[in-house]
Amino acid sequence: MEAIELTEDSQKIQKTTKIATLSASIDGINHAVRALYAYKEPANYKDLAKGANLHPVYMSQSLSAARDVGLAESAGKRGLYKLTSDGEEYARLLSYGQESESRGLLKKTILKSPLWSEILRFLRMSEGQPRNPLLLVADVERKLGKRWAPSMRNGYANTYTSVLEFAGLVKVEGSDIVSQLKPEGEPEEKPTIGEEPPLPKPQPKPLLTTPEEYAEFSISDSFKVIVRKDKDSLEFFENQIKEGSIFALWIEHEKKKLEKGEQN
Repeated sequence: MEAIELTEDSQKIQKTTKIATLSASIDGINHAVRALYAYKEPANYKDLAKGANLHPVYMSQSLSAARDVGLAESAGKRGLYKLTSDGEEYARLLSYGQESESRGLLKKTILKSPLWSEILRFLRMSEGQPRNPLLLVADVERKLGKRWAPSMRNGYANTYTSVLEFAGLVKVEGSDIVSQLKPEGEPEEKPTIGEEPPLPKPQPKPLLTTPEEYAEFSISDSFKVIVRKDKDSLEFFENQIKEGSIFALWIEHEKKKLEKGEQN
């Protein structure tokens, strides 16, 4: 096999460049972020794996990947992790089912991370062109001065693809990825001539309520239920809940208060 001679510039790149090498896919990253969010304090992979009922090795790899995309960071002690500010917001969006917003946040996190600069450079140079993700892995491998086994290369190809696709930085076409990043200096989204920028989506107006007209049931910051204080509304809600529900006693109490008020 012919030896590859490294130029002086290539050797300098290898000494200074740090590039994210993901050991888990987007599913693992999301598991790790959710687990840290639920734990509510810094934790190691063993604690989180036990709480999430996942294998410790899988959790360790997922935490490492979450760190490499900027959603988790070291909490000081070795092996101890906590969420970054972006990670906190990302976890909150995931917990409320706001996947589109979480994808956008992940994209912003990757775009500003130094660990992804070389990967983004590769994507910008191949914008709109179908590329085998192994070519991306080969570029990373070369810049890091590594020689990975074929199985490791395939693993990195899969993890890079899953994260970049989730963040909207590539599209997957068959076995290829197609970069959605514009070359340096060009705007990411370029409106066509005569096309108006999209208007912001109207936000739903808040429900106007007063304590006199509505009964309210809430648990901490988890949820809040508001029902109009009249017989029809209370009975309708009562018919929707299951027997033994936590709402049953509350509704019964509100009905008695209403009946007592009508008698007075």
